[in-house]
Amino acid sequence: MILRLSRQSAPYWIAVLLALGGFVYLAVSLNFVQDDAYISYRYVANYLNGDGLVFNVGERVEGFTNFGWVILMVFIGSLGLDYIIASQLLGFAMGAGIVILSLMMALRMLPERERLFAVLVPLLVGLNMSLAYWSPAGLETAAFAFMTVASLLLFLQRSWLLVLTLTWAVWLRPEGALITGLLIVCEAVICRRFPRFTVTAAAVALIASLPMVGFKLAYYGSILPNPFYAKTGFSAGQLESGLEYVGRFCAHYGFYGAGLVVPLLFWQRLGQPMRVVWLFTFLYTAYIVLVGGDVLQVHRFFLPFVAMYAVLHMVSLHLITTHWLRRVRLIAYTVVGLVLVVLTVWLPRDFVLQYNELERGFIRKMEFMATQLKQSDSSGFSVAIPTIGIFGYTLVGHDVVDLVGLTDSTIARHSEPPVPGLASTWKERSHNTRYLLQRAPDYIVFSTDIKPSAPAEQALLLYRPFREAYRSVGWYYQPDPQSRPGDGSLIVAHKKVRPLTGPLEPDYPVEFVQHYKRGIELSNAGSAAEALREFASARQYVEGEPYEQLLYQMGSLYMRAGQHDRAMELMNQAVAQDSMVFEAHKDLYLYARFFSDTVKAAVHETWVKQLAPWYWPRLDSLVEAEVAKARQRMQQSRGTSGR
Repeated sequence: MILRLSRQSAPYWIAVLLALGGFVYLAVSLNFVQDDAYISYRYVANYLNGDGLVFNVGERVEGFTNFGWVILMVFIGSLGLDYIIASQLLGFAMGAGIVILSLMMALRMLPERERLFAVLVPLLVGLNMSLAYWSPAGLETAAFAFMTVASLLLFLQRSWLLVLTLTWAVWLRPEGALITGLLIVCEAVICRRFPRFTVTAAAVALIASLPMVGFKLAYYGSILPNPFYAKTGFSAGQLESGLEYVGRFCAHYGFYGAGLVVPLLFWQRLGQPMRVVWLFTFLYTAYIVLVGGDVLQVHRFFLPFVAMYAVLHMVSLHLITTHWLRRVRLIAYTVVGLVLVVLTVWLPRDFVLQYNELERGFIRKMEFMATQLKQSDSSGFSVAIPTIGIFGYTLVGHDVVDLVGLTDSTIARHSEPPVPGLASTWKERSHNTRYLLQRAPDYIVFSTDIKPSAPAEQALLLYRPFREAYRSVGWYYQPDPQSRPGDGSLIVAHKKVRPLTGPLEPDYPVEFVQHYKRGIELSNAGSAAEALREFASARQYVEGEPYEQLLYQMGSLYMRAGQHDRAMELMNQAVAQDSMVFEAHKDLYLYARFFSDTVKAAVHETWVKQLAPWYWPRLDSLVEAEVAKARQRMQQSRGTSGR
């Protein structure tokens, strides 16, 4: 219908072109590759390197949930093409396709003389910032969303092409089976008949999916992907997270649920196609609540339904204004439609831009750290980290253990019980500390530098073998290369500096970790006095010698506050307990240089060069500048007091 060029179709073409123009502008502005996409890319890279479809060589674990997408990238890569760029371009094309499909669906909802009102739908979809955010992000998200919208449209048309879209949906994501099931329910409930059409289509799609099922069973030993075991569970907290996730979407794009509520109020006036769209959308929204929403923000789980919600908004306007005079309806529809279009961009704008910038910054930082590890350690080292995307892809060839179990079957399927009292905002709560310490990776990297954030990170601090065997090493990182040289910070990894010994049982109480974590958060926020109180509280829960990193954190706060005697006391205590505390040596070197203590300066210089030789040139130049500034300030102070 919309493909015919005619005077009658001109408004639809104009609406689609405007919507696609807005989509292109937003997608180019937000363009990035999501960190999780690099998990799939690592599987592709390993396969193309001849090591199999694995995350770590020799470990057959399906740590991705987009089997068809990975296979497609393998095919593209085998042709010698750049599969990362290809994934972005395909996602971009699928996002644009959703804009066009949304208009086709809207036209089916309205009688012929009312179809002009359908022009609102592609505008709401094309200007949806979440669609623009996820389409070029490298994941299968836009492709799965396209197949979902196409499946619903083909279901309404009773076209057997539904077999093709359902097959692709199942290959792209496990939720493809859910889409199939929901269409069966819709035909049975709304159409009030045995769902022969959808059951037949589903059966053929199942047969077409048997090669995938057979490969998974033979190669990975399971039909369900490993992340299913790492993430699956149900609790009151999960339900609360799901309601929060859905509520945020409704606040940004759902106009507080109006699109679901208004059609329900006019249910008797709805045609069968509209009832199908409503029930299909409602059931999937309920599913999102039950699974607790998504770990990734910016409404990723709702991407398959941005078109359906736009159609629901259009139908709501149509239902409310049905009995108004046509001229009044057109005016009201135009005004309200413009308001909805503006709100579609304005309401989520800050939220989307914030996460877009955070994700870009996170990817730059993780890629930098992985690169620095390769440059500073030429061995075949292993790393454990809870955010394995770009970090793992940069370290193809090295074993990378996922702390939260997405690519590790032991952690995913044999997670330790939650630690009572351990608080975290992370949704990935799977961890197996004993297993991880038995593997004894050469490095352990926390997602937020020195601060333990994820439950898997916090649990490590409860174990003496971790606290004794691992010490932090750091690299200077400048997020913005155009900023001033001093605007960066030290980012750290925990390096295994000695063999792990002793029983793998927790010996620190949870309260220590909670106060220690809170102290670091307050320190990063610039609240030194409050941070010191938290660190002091953490120290009270420790018998004997406290954790060396705790002593250093307290010493660094006193250093920043100008209480240098107390700072040096704590830092000296830290290196006396363990000479491998890198940060304490670097700060004590500064103090030794300031006081012209060449003997101590030489000692700390030796340790810094041994523990982090790559950092020494920068440290030496920084210390030269800092000592010169401090002495200049001291001379100026003495001159002022003399006058």
